[in-house]
Formats: sequence, C-alpha cells, structure tokens
Amino acid sequence: MRDQSTITGEAAVWGPYASYDDVARFEYGRRLWRFPEMRARLIANWLDPRHPHRERFLRQRALIEEVLGSEESAAVLNASLCRRGTTLRCVAREIPVVFGQWWEVAQPKEESP
Repeated sequence: MRDQSTITGEAAVWGPYASYDDVARFEYGRRLWRFPEMRARLIANWLDPRHPHRERFLRQRALIEEVLGSEESAAVLNASLCRRGTTLRCVAREIPVVFGQWWEVAQPKEESP
C-alpha cells in the first residue's frame, strides 16, 4: 500500500487524475531508453514515415530525448520543466507510442560518416 506522501508527490507531477497511459509512456520509455539498441529502435520506429505521430515527434525530439535520458526523479524533472514553461505530464503525452506491426522492420539505419 502506498503512503500519503507518495500519493501527494505523484499528484504534484501527474495531477489529481493521472492518465496511466502518460505515466506508462514515461516510465517504460525511460526503462527502454537506457539500452542503446532499444533507444535506436525506438527512434527508428518514431521516425518511420508510416508513424502517424512522426511530425509531432520531430518537433519535440530534443525535449523527449532529454526527458527519457534523464536520471532525475519525476518530481525533480517536473520542477525543472516547469521552470521552462512545460510539465512532465505535457512532455509524457508527446512521447509517441510504438506500433508493433513494423517494430521488427524498424531497425536503426547505419549512419554514414
């Protein structure tokens, strides 16, 4: 069972009515982001021309990558984002979903020197 301070801290980040889809995109995105091969596959999937949120990802790419790569707690990260005019809740909604039907073919492309 979670104590009241944990619930209050989560509400400060995610709001009183947290969207668990947003929380999951943030939490699982961060976990996968730690592995370079998974990070490359996520980026390849999000950059795939068939991805319906590709353009949105491109507009927010730097911020999304910064959030997923951060080692800060959700509360500290949210405070930092608030000082910059956004919130973790807003950024989490910008993390694109992964479409499984082309996950296997979304292999990272070799970068040319």
